Amino acid sequence: MFEFITRRSVGRAQGGTARFTLPPVVYEIAPGFVAGVRLVGARRGPRKVEAVALEAIKAQTLEPHLSHANIADSEDFKRATANLISIVGNGGGRFGLLLPDGAVRAAILSFESLPEDAEEAEALIRWRMKDKLPYNADEARTTFQVLDQAPGHLEILAIAMRNAVIAEYESAFAGLNGAAVLVLPATVALLPLLPETEARGQLLMHVCGNWLTAVGVMGGRPCVWRTRELDPRDAANYAREIASEAVRVLASAQDRLQADLDRAWLCVRPPGEKEFAAELARALRHEVELMRPPLELGSLLSADERSILEQFGATVAGLVANLA
Repeated sequence: MFEFITRRSVGRAQGGTARFTLPPVVYEIAPGFVAGVRLVGARRGPRKVEAVALEAIKAQTLEPHLSHANIADSEDFKRATANLISIVGNGGGRFGLLLPDGAVRAAILSFESLPEDAEEAEALIRWRMKDKLPYNADEARTTFQVLDQAPGHLEILAIAMRNAVIAEYESAFAGLNGAAVLVLPATVALLPLLPETEARGQLLMHVCGNWLTAVGVMGGRPCVWRTRELDPRDAANYAREIASEAVRVLASAQDRLQADLDRAWLCVRPPGEKEFAAELARALRHEVELMRPPLELGSLLSADERSILEQFGATVAGLVANLA
């Protein structure tokens, strides 16, 4: 299980964040759409999706950015979120937010150790992240997940989000009259869908709108993490750009880590999988598997709702898989 980064800052200094808890309602904000799901099931047991809804937003409504305002058209965004909330609800005042990768900085960092004190650990991580952030690191909310730990060596996945950007997203859901108890970048939510027992290195390519995140995984642990924006004026060439980025990540993993990423996964939302998968398979010279939610996750839904979940719900499937 991947002990997910939560809304609270660092939590236990040597163990990452507090134990993962999945709220009953999760909303995802992404380029081109906003989605919401309501989950049912035991607190620590199997979950199913009881309701799902999707609202398209205009291309210019959301502009993911690490430091600038992200919601460019507040009226269009309010319309979308109001419609979703009327269907999905507020989860009894506890909900999760999945944010676009372009609004979050992720990095894999190594330390000899981290301070036991949570505030000191957070300050050290912020200091290490400062060269990766286009704003003052003191304005960041930093959290982390321990990936590997041995005497004198600690490897973490660090996440930095500007407080003002998180506040912008949270305020957009103020109508829920609750608290966001889980805040994650979308790609982090996909990680539990990767087979933990896979001996080979794995490559995850996540395309959401015009943003691409590539993650290399070895031994169940991320070892490479890259996020970039695709040229929105050149969507016809997205498949080629995705394939080129995958080749670069494979070469980097081999050169720096002597890691071979032999198994490839692709998640594309909104769907455009066939074209992208074919181009990616040609570039990698091996099969590319499509990442989709398991059918049983949506067994309570209507046919139309199951279609929405199948096309857009891989992130929610990852959150549910993380409970296993």
